[in-house]
Amino acid sequence: EAQQNRPATKKKQGKKMMLSRSVVRRGLRRKRPFLCDRSPLMTTRAAVCENLSSGRVRIDEEWAFWDSESLGPRSVHVKCKCAGLNFAEFLQLKGQYQEKLEPPFVPGNEVSGIVEAVGAEVTAVKPGDAVVALPRGGGWARDVVVNEALLMPVGQGGDFAEAAALAVAYGTAHMALVERARLLKGETVLVTAAAGGVGLAAVELATHFGANVIACASSQEKLDVAKDKGAKAGLLSSAFAAAAAARGGSAAGEEDPKKLWRDELRRVAAPFGGVDVAIDMVGGALLEPVVRSLNFDGRAVVVGFASGTIPKIPANVLLVKNVALLGLYWGSYAKKKPATFHATARDVAALWHQRHIVPTIHHRYPLSRVNDAVHDVQARKTTGKVILDLDE
Repeated sequence: EAQQNRPATKKKQGKKMMLSRSVVRRGLRRKRPFLCDRSPLMTTRAAVCENLSSGRVRIDEEWAFWDSESLGPRSVHVKCKCAGLNFAEFLQLKGQYQEKLEPPFVPGNEVSGIVEAVGAEVTAVKPGDAVVALPRGGGWARDVVVNEALLMPVGQGGDFAEAAALAVAYGTAHMALVERARLLKGETVLVTAAAGGVGLAAVELATHFGANVIACASSQEKLDVAKDKGAKAGLLSSAFAAAAAARGGSAAGEEDPKKLWRDELRRVAAPFGGVDVAIDMVGGALLEPVVRSLNFDGRAVVVGFASGTIPKIPANVLLVKNVALLGLYWGSYAKKKPATFHATARDVAALWHQRHIVPTIHHRYPLSRVNDAVHDVQARKTTGKVILDLDE
């Protein structure tokens, strides 16, 4: 024990500093101020991606970490309780996300936990506070260090699993509906992948904002989950894939599934006056019919490409129909428009504390079973959010 507590020699500290900078640069692939002033003097338990070919992680019991005494002035050390698992992290593990990470790295973009220590200039939180942290990588670990600007208060008696399911899904959905689509009360919103993390959050928020919600999902079970959150109507996307197969896939009939999809959208949306806003997490061949089905002055917000295919939308459709096709990468708002990012986070936290929104948690996995959790998300077996318990 005395050996473990003995301060490192100057030579060893130099080696550790080099290791720390190497890990940070490989893991994040972007320059940013160090969150700590000295080299890492402790380790933590973490899920580490060592290569992008397998899409799997390994549990490392001694992942290099920073000692609380070496925190940067605006940095906060959080002892993590739970972490959210998003489709984005699955893509990161395969090297297919827009922010590509070089192994070895620890995935994870949202955690909940207890503040362990704070830097000298931190004023927003104190040790012992329950918080949500948005580390932008590194969250699948027992400890994280983040800038105080990337924290949200959980509040007295808040549930850590719900808190870990809150920020990314509801933050993205809120930004899509309010900031990008400028949703108005009484409008009709179509949500694709409506039983996923962001999809279900969009259904719940749009309903709270007074919109009529039409949910699209791949199974009746998933549609039922969306309807429980407030969707007034539903569409089975799997029906159109079956229709395409039934037509034999001939060249002459390639557009038929798209036409079927557009016609069915219009039929289902007719009682609500048509679709004013679409929030799309799927992409692929179905996005164009979604855009074509929009009302005059309609808005479609592209949030992701869960289908694995990035579609090309004819620009003349936007012109002739007078509709807008908008993109949303929620994480970039923290850097580009931090005031908007934090306003959204505060709104989401307030709605949660008031119980106007309640995250749906599909399943909780211990960190030791993180690969099973990733597999279930990849296989589309989940509804709502998957949570990792880091305090096992």
